[in-house]
Amino acid sequence: MEVEEALAILDRALQPNGLTNIQELVFRRAWQGHTYFEIAQSYGYDADYVKDVGSKLWQLLSDTFGEKVTKSNFQSVLRRWVSTALQPRALELQEGSETPPLPPHQEISAQLQKTAEGTFNKYQDWGEAFDTSIFYGRALEMATLEQWISSDRCRLVSIFGMGGIGKTALTAKLAEKIQGEFDFLVWRSLRNAPSIAELLDDWLRLLSNQPTGLPQPLDGKMSLLLEYLRQRRCLLVLDNFESVLRGCNVPEASQSDRAGYYQAGYEGYGQLIRRVSEATHQSCLILTSREKPVGLSAKEGKALPVRSFQLTGLDSTAGQQILKAIGLTSSAQESRALIDCYAGNPLALRIVSTAIQDLFDGNIARFLEQGTLVFGDIRDLLNQQFNRLSRLEKQVISYLVTNPEWHSLLALPGGNGTPVSQWELLEALESLKRRSLIETNLVHLTQQPVIVEYMNKQLIEQAQAQAPACKLANTSPIHGQTPSEDYIQETQADFVNQLITDQLISASQRKWQ
Repeated sequence: MEVEEALAILDRALQPNGLTNIQELVFRRAWQGHTYFEIAQSYGYDADYVKDVGSKLWQLLSDTFGEKVTKSNFQSVLRRWVSTALQPRALELQEGSETPPLPPHQEISAQLQKTAEGTFNKYQDWGEAFDTSIFYGRALEMATLEQWISSDRCRLVSIFGMGGIGKTALTAKLAEKIQGEFDFLVWRSLRNAPSIAELLDDWLRLLSNQPTGLPQPLDGKMSLLLEYLRQRRCLLVLDNFESVLRGCNVPEASQSDRAGYYQAGYEGYGQLIRRVSEATHQSCLILTSREKPVGLSAKEGKALPVRSFQLTGLDSTAGQQILKAIGLTSSAQESRALIDCYAGNPLALRIVSTAIQDLFDGNIARFLEQGTLVFGDIRDLLNQQFNRLSRLEKQVISYLVTNPEWHSLLALPGGNGTPVSQWELLEALESLKRRSLIETNLVHLTQQPVIVEYMNKQLIEQAQAQAPACKLANTSPIHGQTPSEDYIQETQADFVNQLITDQLISASQRKWQ
């Protein structure tokens, strides 16, 4: 008899109450031969408390089975009780039915399957999941992620991408498609950054159906969670994971901070990822985030049960469906041009389509002619992303934007022939890649048009704020003549490039001091 069969027997024998959460834990571990002290150590309980729970558990079973039950004999008592309980059923089948009685082991297994299907299966809590009644494209992405979770049985899948790229919508659509494979489905958003203890308590209450009796220390909560992830196939979703990661505009961030570090007090989420990734279980945790948390890359692999998916924009066909849904009916060429400007970002396309409808009477060509991609909610969306960057990351991406041709990763120059520290540069580039703010092809870099415009505006504002008021007037070609627009732009660009060069050199020198 296996422990799951034994627990199924107790569920029937102790109806309607059954075992409490802590009683089930003690029973399960005692079945595996663990001492009270070992149970307490593993799950963060006090040893005397676990011993008291065990004592009351054996007394409960003694009253139920009509004989004395102890930690040393409870398995034999249970087997004997099963054999006795099944005898009348066996005789009934032998006398009045052609169907032979099932052996005790098989009958209990059948009852266990019935219990699992009737009691545990299909529990769902969708929390703040995204409404996917309107959903375009993503067939290839869906197929890949479904393969990872359903066929390859990945334990942890992370989906990364810029804000508005559609991570939440894709995950919700995926969860809807595969929900039938799971006994439990729980969706939680981390937008309000709950503590790891709050999250684990929430999950454990749902998975155990017990409002009390949860372990207090974090290790104990995680160990108990893994027990449930082994017992039942659960799909847990953590949306907006970047909410517990540290932006570089917070006091504890350093000059060279990179993407993926946890906020102070939220390091427990890293422990959760590590334990879910490394432990053997039959469940899956899905993360969506604008940034990849540190330490995750080392656990990933194409043939490993931990994998990451970098989500990019919609293709032209799906993008045009968004434009049509909002009411834009321009030519296919104009639609593709608009989609390319925003790199297929679904949220950006919805925002700009509404603006084109309201301000340009739905005419995409007129909008593109005015030459401004970044405004309003789109600017706010990019501000959220760029406000998380370290100073060095901003300097590097600014340099790339002001030099729009593609660059070799290993040949990005510093200023005036002075090289930026190679390892510092690579760390910054890696961090920008994890934030989905640069795109790579082999060893080359590029940025989306909307990012280029956003950064150009940021640089111009910075240059105008720092440049001496007399700079342009004193450098006019002819004294007393108003400089031409082209000359102003050229001089301004020179100043911006020099400013960035000076900042890169300064950052490099500070790093080596």
